[in-house]
Amino acid sequence: MTHRHHTGSHAVPPLCRRVLLVALTVLLCAPAHADDGDATGVRYDRLALVGGSAATFRYLGFRYVDRAWYQGQKRDSIRWLNDWDGATYVNFDKAGHFMGGLFLAQTLNDAYTWVGFGPRSAALLGTVTSWAALREIEMRDAYFDQWGFSIPDFVANTAGASLPLVHALFPRTNAIRFKFSYYPSSLYRDRERRALADRPHIDHAIDDYEGMTAWITIAIDEWLSGRAGELWPDYLGLGLGYGVVGLHGSNVKSRGRFKHYKNRLDARPELFLGLDFDAQHLPGTHPVWRHFAEQLNWVRFPAPAIRVYPDLRFYLIYM
Repeated sequence: MTHRHHTGSHAVPPLCRRVLLVALTVLLCAPAHADDGDATGVRYDRLALVGGSAATFRYLGFRYVDRAWYQGQKRDSIRWLNDWDGATYVNFDKAGHFMGGLFLAQTLNDAYTWVGFGPRSAALLGTVTSWAALREIEMRDAYFDQWGFSIPDFVANTAGASLPLVHALFPRTNAIRFKFSYYPSSLYRDRERRALADRPHIDHAIDDYEGMTAWITIAIDEWLSGRAGELWPDYLGLGLGYGVVGLHGSNVKSRGRFKHYKNRLDARPELFLGLDFDAQHLPGTHPVWRHFAEQLNWVRFPAPAIRVYPDLRFYLIYM
């Protein structure tokens, strides 16, 4: 099975900065394991630990990015970007922003639960603090010619950060989940040869959108009842996937009249239907293992799938 993206420019893409900042926040703020949050009332020692970790990260993290990334021409006013057309990445980068917001908000939700907040309070705090952190990053981008404030990116950040709160207010929506799958595209695997031949390539795996697929999955068993619920395997769900093919490179236009390679076809979206395995049904009861299984649910495991757009194709195992 082949899977599918970009040329690397010297600029670090905005999404890369968000991924790094989100990852560092998770390392500092995530609880040791998710099973320890059933205490009644707020544990102020834990609240101090989470708050202190977040404050320390914010100081150190932004000192680093200020030196490493915010070195371009600064503006006196906001540079607004309305890149709804998806000319560069066919809007797949918006899936990354959505997932980044969701992952940060869910991790902070778990941290606030560990502190001792109730489910709705923890979800609200997780949503608000993650949204505020992502907004601060976007506002830093806003005053640089090289970056700018992307309204679509901010909308995707907000939608992702809001999802844990939606789940807390409407518990049946917990059956709906969002995942990623990845198989390196030829643009990344053959990047050195492609670069020498002036062909589309990418230099960093985190930029390899053509090798990624974003999935919205449904845990079918949580919505079934009676005999149907008994017959349907608990671990098996269904997913709708979104991917892209034919990208022209990293940070360059991939379609439209300003595309980077004029003689190449425009990049186009792909849609998939596939099976999904729920990692939460893996055997084992230890709290640390259960927390690990929950984190595995951010990833769609290889499973059969059908590409339904732009043409019909069956994959016995889709990565």
